[in-house]
Amino acid sequence: MTPPSKRSIKRHIQTLGLLAHRYNADAATLVGTILHLWCKIECPALPKSSLPYSEALASRQEIVTFVAVLSQLGFLDATYWLSSSYAMLTEEGYRKKLAMFFTPVSLTKGLLDDLADQGTDFGRLSFMDPACGGAAFLAPIALRMRAALVAEGLPPLRLLKHVEEHLYGTDLDKTLCELSKHFLCMALHAEIQETGYIPTFNVQNVNSLTELSTNLGKIDVVVCNPPYRKMRAEELEPLRATYSDVIEAQPNLYCLFITLCVRLLRNGGRAALVTPTSFLSGQYFSRLRQFLIRNTDIEHIGMISDRKGVFIDVEQETAMTILHRRAEEDRMQVRANVSVVSATGQYRSVGECLLPNAGAVWPIPRSTEDVILVKTISSFKFRLTDYGYRVRIGAYVWNRDKRPKFESLRDAQEAGAYTAIPLLWSRDIIAGGIVQPEVISTYNGEHRFVDIGNKKCLSVIKSPCVVMQRVTSNDQPRRLVAAAVSPSIFTTYGGFIGENHVVIVEQVTDKPALPPTKLAELLSTYAVDRYFRCISGATNVSVFELSQLSLPDPIVLKEALINGSTLDQAVNDSFQLISKS
Repeated sequence: MTPPSKRSIKRHIQTLGLLAHRYNADAATLVGTILHLWCKIECPALPKSSLPYSEALASRQEIVTFVAVLSQLGFLDATYWLSSSYAMLTEEGYRKKLAMFFTPVSLTKGLLDDLADQGTDFGRLSFMDPACGGAAFLAPIALRMRAALVAEGLPPLRLLKHVEEHLYGTDLDKTLCELSKHFLCMALHAEIQETGYIPTFNVQNVNSLTELSTNLGKIDVVVCNPPYRKMRAEELEPLRATYSDVIEAQPNLYCLFITLCVRLLRNGGRAALVTPTSFLSGQYFSRLRQFLIRNTDIEHIGMISDRKGVFIDVEQETAMTILHRRAEEDRMQVRANVSVVSATGQYRSVGECLLPNAGAVWPIPRSTEDVILVKTISSFKFRLTDYGYRVRIGAYVWNRDKRPKFESLRDAQEAGAYTAIPLLWSRDIIAGGIVQPEVISTYNGEHRFVDIGNKKCLSVIKSPCVVMQRVTSNDQPRRLVAAAVSPSIFTTYGGFIGENHVVIVEQVTDKPALPPTKLAELLSTYAVDRYFRCISGATNVSVFELSQLSLPDPIVLKEALINGSTLDQAVNDSFQLISKS
């Protein structure tokens, strides 16, 4: 029988949501009822879970159908979907607060296979997941521990007690903790049925960031898909002293979890992490990158090649990282092996890369073709500042700015605007083009001019510049969509205001290395755009990452242009010069 598709399972979960609404049942009761019925079929030797159960719900066809769907899936896929159904049926704000987005089975397998390849012995070591969710890692680890112990000839009772004593988990959600415990019993059902012994698994409902001090430095292997979201000031304050070495500005929650995972390890232990890629390059992860280079060997980084359809209801560029705990040591740089990972968890090595310290971005190849390019461009010492430019973000936020705004210059003049300044939007930017002043909006209802009044306005850009789209995606042919701003905007209006989805690369010297038109061309070359993909861990084009973008020697570049080369040719020639030297 063909297993149900992801789309059909999600439709079943939506149907369960309607059922819960009709019966005024919470997500825990709904999932508890499904778990009870499923276990009666699959694992009859187990006692009933501690989750709430509803006789009224149990008889409903929607529940019976979903139990049948789970029975058509493999065990790990079924646990993934039952946990995910709980997350999807909880209140949306609560789900986002706890960041309930669980690791698919294919990626779990890929990461655990990678751990095994690095020398991890599942039959002898202790394992912990400090954000265990619905046992996405605990259950498959239990199965691997079981297989290793069976191969050693360990009798069932000793096997159960070994897993019981060497596998730990914590989570903020009580229901997920209970689900995890029951899934672990299901994974070991054969041994439980044979011995009659019910393990008491150490899965605790606690705040891992504050409650695991007694475990620090004791765990052999930590495996985790930490929650990720920006932290609020009030929740960060009590954690500031404990995590002061990695906190910078407004950190993401997963930054603190990565730090915790490393601290939980004994020297020589390993952490296997599924995280967003933003820690590889984001400005506010600089201290975390320094912490990792000081305290770990970064053994392997797997870059997931497809950001769509990997996690339910979220698109996220994802990295799967293996860290090896070591004695603390200040190091200038480290080497890491890099692979591209498919959505099905298949690894393909793309070689080794060099990761700098001092909080700089980590250039990570995204394909085998990127390896030489990253190695070459990373050696360039020149940045946009060396070309005579600085980077800033447009200051205009359309739904917050209270200044009078108009669809056309005529509207501004008829309204008696004191100083009408053009407003530039991200959609005005076409790669390689020239942004011209637009007197009349081509979009119905779009504001094109702002009245800045008679006061000095620092948000007005008055210098020649290049503008770029701030929000891009991996699906676009370019991540750096750049265009020069027409001089007529400055001569006619004295400048412009950019909205906050516009990146502005502003000329700050009288004699820049390249004029804006040529700089826009340089940023649009294949090599520079491709390198930026390798240092950018998010879809936003950030000021921090652009400021660290390695560029060719401007003097060499200008000479090549004078000799008739195109910018693409000049950039490629610069790479070859570096490669040969």
